[in-house]
Amino acid sequence: MKALFTKLFLLTNHYKEYFKKNTPFIKSDSKKFTAYLYITLTLFSVSFFGFFAIKPTLDTISNLNKQYEDNTFVYNALKKKLVALDALNVQYQTLQPDLNLVFDAIPKTNKIPYLTRQLEKLTSAQNLNLSKLDFGVIEIYPALKPTPGMFSYTFNITVEGSEDKVNRFISDIISFDRIIGIERITTGKTDNNVFGTTITGRAYFLNQ
Repeated sequence: MKALFTKLFLLTNHYKEYFKKNTPFIKSDSKKFTAYLYITLTLFSVSFFGFFAIKPTLDTISNLNKQYEDNTFVYNALKKKLVALDALNVQYQTLQPDLNLVFDAIPKTNKIPYLTRQLEKLTSAQNLNLSKLDFGVIEIYPALKPTPGMFSYTFNITVEGSEDKVNRFISDIISFDRIIGIERITTGKTDNNVFGTTITGRAYFLNQ
């Protein structure tokens, strides 16, 4: 029994000496482990809280990128539309002289004063005597209108002069730049024994 206690005592002293000798190494490893643990926890904390801190910024960047893509799409669409409008403008400029002829042929208003001056100039150009010029009622809302948006009114003109000049006057009215519908033409000697003509025409306009 005494021998057993002696062995236990010696074994205990042996381990005491062992721990005394190896304590610095154990403490050193413990310090390294603690340092690594602190570093790991610090990095985790920074990453975890940093994510929530920069999340609004990331959302803002994402929204800005989406807005940029949308604006780029709209910008490209507008560029295509501008190119198409430029092409249409070129075509319009090319057709402009023809459009002027169309608007002269069928004006947007009745232009009665202008038509009056034109007829007077034609009469004067042929050295004819203008004995009568009047206009009928302007047709704005006819009961039966075959062409929607198209309106008209009649006029009567009587001129006197030599036969050849009267015939040229009739030809000038037929080839007028404005569309004139000839409804009735009478020619012959008047009561004054002078050659003349009476023309009933119809002038058209769009009333826009």
